[in-house]
Amino acid sequence: MTSPSASHEGGSDCPLSGIRVLEVSTTRAARIAGQLLADLGADVVRAVDVLPDPAIPANPGEVWWDRGKRLVPLGAEEIQNAIGGADVLFVDHTPAGLTASHLRAEEIQARNPGLTHVWMPPYAASGRWAELDEDPLLLDAVGGVAGRYPCVEDRPVAPVVATTSLLHGALGAGAAVAGLVGRTRTGAGHTAVVSGVHAAATQMATMMIEGVDQPVFSPGRSVRSLPFWRMYQASDGQWFFLATLTPDLFFRALDALDRMDILVLPEVGGEFTNLMVVGSPGVQAVEHELESLFATEPCSHWISTFAAADVPCAPVRTRAEWAVSDIVAANHGMTTIEHDVLGEVTMPDVPIAFSRSRVQTPRAAVVERSRTPEIWPRRTRTMDAAAPSGQRPLEGIRVIDAATFLAAPLAASLLADHGAEVIKVEPRDGDPYRAFTLSFISVNQCKRGVVLDLGTEPGRDALLNLVRRADVLVENLRPGRLDKLGVGPEVLQRERPELVQCTVSAYGRAGDYATAPGFDPVFQSLSGMAAAQGGDAQPLAAPMPAHDTCTGALGALGVLAALYERGTTGVGQQVWASLASTSIFLQGSELTAYAGRPEPQRGGVDHPGPADGHRFYACTDGWIAVAAVGADRTTALLRALGIGDLAEIESVLTTRTVEEALALLAEHGVPACRVLEQQGALEDPFLQENRFSHVVTDPQFGRLRMVRTFVEWGNDDKDSPGRSFTVGEDTREVLAGLGYPNARIDEVLGGRRTVQEQETSVRTS
Repeated sequence: MTSPSASHEGGSDCPLSGIRVLEVSTTRAARIAGQLLADLGADVVRAVDVLPDPAIPANPGEVWWDRGKRLVPLGAEEIQNAIGGADVLFVDHTPAGLTASHLRAEEIQARNPGLTHVWMPPYAASGRWAELDEDPLLLDAVGGVAGRYPCVEDRPVAPVVATTSLLHGALGAGAAVAGLVGRTRTGAGHTAVVSGVHAAATQMATMMIEGVDQPVFSPGRSVRSLPFWRMYQASDGQWFFLATLTPDLFFRALDALDRMDILVLPEVGGEFTNLMVVGSPGVQAVEHELESLFATEPCSHWISTFAAADVPCAPVRTRAEWAVSDIVAANHGMTTIEHDVLGEVTMPDVPIAFSRSRVQTPRAAVVERSRTPEIWPRRTRTMDAAAPSGQRPLEGIRVIDAATFLAAPLAASLLADHGAEVIKVEPRDGDPYRAFTLSFISVNQCKRGVVLDLGTEPGRDALLNLVRRADVLVENLRPGRLDKLGVGPEVLQRERPELVQCTVSAYGRAGDYATAPGFDPVFQSLSGMAAAQGGDAQPLAAPMPAHDTCTGALGALGVLAALYERGTTGVGQQVWASLASTSIFLQGSELTAYAGRPEPQRGGVDHPGPADGHRFYACTDGWIAVAAVGADRTTALLRALGIGDLAEIESVLTTRTVEEALALLAEHGVPACRVLEQQGALEDPFLQENRFSHVVTDPQFGRLRMVRTFVEWGNDDKDSPGRSFTVGEDTREVLAGLGYPNARIDEVLGGRRTVQEQETSVRTS
């Protein structure tokens, strides 16, 4: 087995060795997608109009986004010629730009039918905002992120880290490799659309859920959040996040504090549900008790107390502290490269690890200043390319999802979006994430559910039988847990050598931390993200699970790379992803460091944006996002509003309606859009036009409108119907498909019927 520390030599044994990627891009998302494929060994050529001036210091983000690539000046005709030799094309134009550049899939794949064409529009494939220039502030406005951030006043908040754009890049990279996997199996090319709105959908899937038949719970935007899931301040003024997402974890925390009496406060009455609504009497009473208690000891005392009790909790640290932490070092999270202009540059390392494959040693982009007739030598294809497929590329691939909560199950869900069949294996009590019913449905709606007790021999045998017919296993059990159950990685590999095993964890394999539990806000706190968002005020953790969702995307990318390599080697391997490694990736631009680099952005209370011309503004009937970046756009903004100073913008816009303001700014070429508010977000015309959501029916809640998909494939407009399933609902069907007779299925179930069977019995009795 290759250790992560030894897996950065690159060369012919990288997963994507020999793959040619043409990147026609200007946006950060497409450049990040290309970077990730370069990290996996692909030869990535980024077509540029103008080569960078070596006398001008590069933007930190650009140094990171373009690492491992060749930057080549290519005109329109040269791009068309290069496409003929490429395996993957990334293009990030708006719809109009795509048409004007003749880079639409149907125009290209006739000449290169084996091509995987990944279109990554900054916002969406159509609709009112589709032609806006790329800007993270605008994307978070139209995608619903800004309208969900914690706030003191009821107003949109600008994230200081462009997590939606980073996730967009990871999703695009995954789609590209999925297309390659599909080509190895059928010879056909594939066409994917991965938009900025798809990234917003992925990040917001567990939060943007609306009831059609009855109202459903929607999380609020208070900076205080809930007593079991929020920031607290210790006696030394330091902050920490208590991340006890489930009742069991919160009870464990109270036990460690010797304060179980809190549960019998009159306002709580022993009911955890009384702690689920911000501002309720129960929440206020518990907050008062815990705030008073935590103010009696320094932060280190509480961190030690909770660590001893295995309670997820983390102190708030800065980015600089995180970059040199033992957790980052143990995960080989940072690397150093030499840059021709900047000298020594420290930046995040590759965020995925493999047991057999190597990843490319990060290096600075190579600038090719002279044009060459062909950017790649001619080659003979080993497979005759079939006509582009109308199917999704992973159809016929089977995935076993034996994971809980969000990050790992989302990796399996992304594979389902690429066409894989996913079977979710749960223990008898179900995935603990079912405590959050709506979120569970949104993440798992494209799977079938099986219940197996791995503590019994029939349950373990059933898992092994599933694995023998599977291509991928995704799990996030504590290290060593599968071994103790007798179905560890070596056993699984022996039973199914072709199996790709994906392990998702909180801290990775970071020594003493490897077995510790952790959730998204733990890493927002540790990594400096929460401190940066809060600025000089209280640190703020975002409610959207950016670490979970991006870890899911990176885990899926690792699985896809391993599947692609399996097509050559015939054997599978292990893939590792973690929230800790993702936390480094998500702040790649901010953590890229060299002498003289500008300070990364920091926020503050209700942060409106980075500059007067680049922020959120209130109008008479709502909010708009304005992105007047650069001298020309700033001048246009002043001219549009008839003012001479940026300080006057707010007073002018507060007298106009949203539509009046947007029309005026559009007339003068200033990028701007409406900010999507929380209430009724899924009814937004722009999201509806881009088929952001669909309806899933649940026995308890009735019809639910929730996020539909995270990627679109080809011309296949068929909507994969989502579903809500009970624990083990599909057990009999799945095991019967493996050849199990009813008596043996009963043995696996331990003589107990699934919830679905019990309900059927009641209805027919």
